[in-house]
Amino acid sequence: MSDAQFQTALALYKDGRHVEAERLLRQAAQGGHSPAMSLLGYQMLSGRGAPLDRVAGIRMTLAAADRGETAASTVAAALIAAGVFGAPDWPRALDYLLRGAQGGFPMAQAQLRLLAGGTGDDWASLRGAVDIEAWRAAPAPRILRREPSVKAFEGVASFAVCDWIIGRARDRLAPATVYDRSGRDVVGAVRSNTSFELGLADLDLVVLALRERLAAVAGLPVMNLNAPQVLHYAVGQRFEPHVDFFDPDIPDQARNIASVGQRAATVLVYLNEDGLEGGETDFPKANLRHRGAKGDALVFHNLDAAGRPDRRTLHTGLAPTRGEKWLLSQWIRDGALRA
Repeated sequence: MSDAQFQTALALYKDGRHVEAERLLRQAAQGGHSPAMSLLGYQMLSGRGAPLDRVAGIRMTLAAADRGETAASTVAAALIAAGVFGAPDWPRALDYLLRGAQGGFPMAQAQLRLLAGGTGDDWASLRGAVDIEAWRAAPAPRILRREPSVKAFEGVASFAVCDWIIGRARDRLAPATVYDRSGRDVVGAVRSNTSFELGLADLDLVVLALRERLAAVAGLPVMNLNAPQVLHYAVGQRFEPHVDFFDPDIPDQARNIASVGQRAATVLVYLNEDGLEGGETDFPKANLRHRGAKGDALVFHNLDAAGRPDRRTLHTGLAPTRGEKWLLSQWIRDGALRA
């Protein structure tokens, strides 16, 4: 009966009858139907298709993965590497990713190839070739400014990884928001680009491995990283001058600092360059304008040596005059966060 409920639920989702679909999906999942458990787990993790319930979503996803469901195994791999069960456990995460790849799940297979830098379909060999310590190695920096601290790093991400990240976001972009004085994320006139946040349900081991490297280039722990965002700028779209730190003089932002920590550093990874003109990151108070090549990173520290907000980090995301601009934006707090 669970399989029939699952298939009916899928048909109802396609017809837009989400309430009925969710009811049948939950019934199938409660009956132990692994694909239903996997889908419901993802929906609860993401809040898309079912009410957001991360704890229940994590448990459902892991239960489906332990039943051998390949999509759930792939999502569980990311949850384990992100540290939702405690410290990140990369060997265990890669074992779950291997299950997904061996079960024929294309997303798991593509991740293994990218992580190992290999080809073919010997999944066990590819899993064995993944060197997470190599992902944690940072290239030498090029110091652009000492005060404020702004550094460039070449070749932080391979072209294939850049393309993977763009592919994850391209069809999921929405108007980018800003954090206003009342402590809310809102769409505002100061920002005309689009973005997609890779939240807990959307992380994968390729993005998480890259985050290990971004933590290394910033010199901060990986558990301090916020959810990364993919940013897209079409011709004429820009982000007006702004700072990334929370202002302790604004009460709602001060409460945010006390709750989840200050944004100590920002890392930008340049994901494309072909056909792109303009689109630099401009620091008017530091007399600096920079745009990296595909796969390069820019790191700037939003706090000064005394830990105070550094207003010299005021910056603008300039509009491309030709082509489109893709970036991965990663904020890093001054204290540990959960993924």
